[in-house]
Amino acid sequence: MRAVRLFAPGDVRCTEADEPVIEKADDVIIKVKVCGVCGSDIMRVMEKGAYRYPITIGHEFAGDVVSAGDHVENLKLGDRVTVMPLIHCGDCDYCRMGKYVLCDNYKYYGSRIEGALAEYIRVSAGNVLKLPDNVEYVSGAMTDPASIALHAVRKAKLEPGQQAVVLGMGAIGLLALQWLKALGAGKVFVVDIFDEKLKLAEELGADYVINGNKQDVIEVIKDHTARKGVDIALEIAGNNVTQVQAIQAVRKMGSVVYCGISYDDLLIPYPELSKILRGELILRGAWNSSIAPLPINEWKSSLKLMESGKLKTKPLISHWFKLEECQDCFNMMYKRTEVFNKVMFKP
Repeated sequence: MRAVRLFAPGDVRCTEADEPVIEKADDVIIKVKVCGVCGSDIMRVMEKGAYRYPITIGHEFAGDVVSAGDHVENLKLGDRVTVMPLIHCGDCDYCRMGKYVLCDNYKYYGSRIEGALAEYIRVSAGNVLKLPDNVEYVSGAMTDPASIALHAVRKAKLEPGQQAVVLGMGAIGLLALQWLKALGAGKVFVVDIFDEKLKLAEELGADYVINGNKQDVIEVIKDHTARKGVDIALEIAGNNVTQVQAIQAVRKMGSVVYCGISYDDLLIPYPELSKILRGELILRGAWNSSIAPLPINEWKSSLKLMESGKLKTKPLISHWFKLEECQDCFNMMYKRTEVFNKVMFKP
């Protein structure tokens, strides 16, 4: 089969690879219909590298079940599915608590084991979720970023009517905006530096859009909140500027959630540190998404909101690529030669 494989940082190629086969009784083989590029994939492919080489990358995908092991009972051939990419060990302290996302010994499709940017992938049946009939493959492939966005919103402990700001209008930011609205937020501010992304955010329900290169982000927020600030700030850009702005943007006793992956040190200036202390701010980290059954499985919740039509994913797609165009794709994203949002491959 054809597969996009990482051979070294910066060296990604579409090559011939062995088609996966059933090895364990709970294995499932999926024919990949659509695979998206996660923001974390950009740095993994171009700088950080993977845990071994070569490896097939990609973990945001949807497709059809084409083969299954003898112990697989809840799936049948032809089922349209998506797959949770984290495989938890089940034995560590966090798995025993049901906090699978914090597993000490997890595996992950596309970085630790073979991924989905290929024609076929072998996965564990326990990680497979069926797509609702009216949810297309392209939306199914975005269940991962949708659930990450939900995870961040839930970490903020949103109360109905509270005001929020989302800093960073990539795919996860745009999905977080929609989750905030669906869960009863009041006015929602969004921040980015690209007008194209802000226009899309406005179409998806943002009440105020702020271009951080053209406007004073904090002044705009204070002007519309009686100088108090919002209740909640979701930092999804992973940028030093927005990481500080998140603290500046919230009121006393407000909540700040850091979700954007950052590769730089963050120095918190004295005024913001003082605000954390004197304003008794709540700072939380949000990592990945919850796949435990209780209180909710965020993947299943995402699919339900897609099924209802309230969570829109297709407008977020900015680019389509063929597997053979993988190096050009990652060069474009890494060097930011074009404005992009969710980038998709169709094997």
